[in-house]
Amino acid sequence: MLVLKARLSLGLLLAALVCVPCAQAQQTLNASVSFTTFKLGNGMQVILAPDHSVPVVTEAMMVKVGSRDEQPGHAGFAHLFEHLMFEGSLHAPKGVFDRLVEGYGGTDNAQTDVDYTFYFETMPSNALPILMWLDSDRLAHLNVTQKNMNNQVAVVEEEKRYRVDNAPYGAVLYAGIPRATFRNWHNAHSVIGSFHDLNAATLSEVQAFFRTYYAPRNIILVIAGDFKPATAQAMVEHYFGAIPNRAPAPNKVSTKEPKVRPQPPLLLQDKQAHLPEIALSWQGPKRHSQDFYAMTLLGELLFNGKSSRLYQLLVKRDKLAISVDGGLGFPTADYTDYRSPGIFGSSIIYKQGGSAERIKHLVLAEIQQIGDDGPSRSEMSMARAQIAADWIRNEETTLGRAQMLATAALVDHSPAAANRFLARINEVTMADVQRAAAKYLDPKLVAEVLDQPEQNGGKQ
Repeated sequence: MLVLKARLSLGLLLAALVCVPCAQAQQTLNASVSFTTFKLGNGMQVILAPDHSVPVVTEAMMVKVGSRDEQPGHAGFAHLFEHLMFEGSLHAPKGVFDRLVEGYGGTDNAQTDVDYTFYFETMPSNALPILMWLDSDRLAHLNVTQKNMNNQVAVVEEEKRYRVDNAPYGAVLYAGIPRATFRNWHNAHSVIGSFHDLNAATLSEVQAFFRTYYAPRNIILVIAGDFKPATAQAMVEHYFGAIPNRAPAPNKVSTKEPKVRPQPPLLLQDKQAHLPEIALSWQGPKRHSQDFYAMTLLGELLFNGKSSRLYQLLVKRDKLAISVDGGLGFPTADYTDYRSPGIFGSSIIYKQGGSAERIKHLVLAEIQQIGDDGPSRSEMSMARAQIAADWIRNEETTLGRAQMLATAALVDHSPAAANRFLARINEVTMADVQRAAAKYLDPKLVAEVLDQPEQNGGKQ
């Protein structure tokens, strides 16, 4: 989620990171994205990131509503609107949106997260007025009808069956880890939604949700790509400026967590899995703290890639596991859109007949070693290089830049934070990572999910 000034190739970046000390890499590469931002009279924040490299433009909307904003009894409302937003509007009935986007050779999609819902379209730059017309019409005149609601409730429920109920380890990643990590319902319940709540939803409740959260003041609009800023700003004001806020601003939900106390493992039986899984997680640091950046690096050096500590230990050396994944934000987010209260999580799928207790012991011992001795200088360099490479991969596309800027505006309260991210990562010392590992990854406070293939009767 970031912005552009100097366009950098991934190869150039990695070469520089190898040749230049990491503390100097940010200054040497001048890695940033140019943008301007302004606010409409109705409160909508607008970010313009022009880049004339290719005749392509992305328009993205970051709606400030995710599963964490839902109320008990309404689990899945945020996800439901990810689908309802493609059901047609007053001047663009159902099917017109996709037909126009695809007719120009473009793409569109959306995703629901813990803290936001993100929509985007990428098209040839001459189609920007059409994108603005389509998005503004669905914000102003979305067809939230009983028929459309019923259709999309069925779609969300089918997605839950596909991703959670009938997918190996789906229940762990989508529901089990948040449930085990948090006590506050707003943080603990699944993004994907509840059959019970969606089936019980009334049309008036769903329409009220739309009026409250899909208000201009609750939306960040980003345009990235080939356009003239003055022309784009005039079009934004024309298409979006007159959309009213039709309901009072939403009340801020309390996401505060009670004091963490040891809990017994959450035990799951998995009809779809052939191998067992253990997931270990902790509550993470505040977003804007130095500990956030230290834990970001810790997640990379523990989990990211075949050179990571836990892959080398569990897969290569001891040959106990077949996959290792995790890090700051895992599995509901990643470090780019992590927001506290958040998760530092992990998932380890291990071989049949292996011991979950042994794997847990090895993981905690590796973390303890970092807490005692800190990471090595080479590990820190590699983790920084991986993060910088991810940054550049995102910066190389109009969609990547749009999402970077929107996410920084949401979670860091300023799109400019995207351009400061690598510098903050480079400021983290080995001592910072050592201290953060000891502070946050307390073995007495680890949350644990054990997922066993059902055909084995849950035995290890």
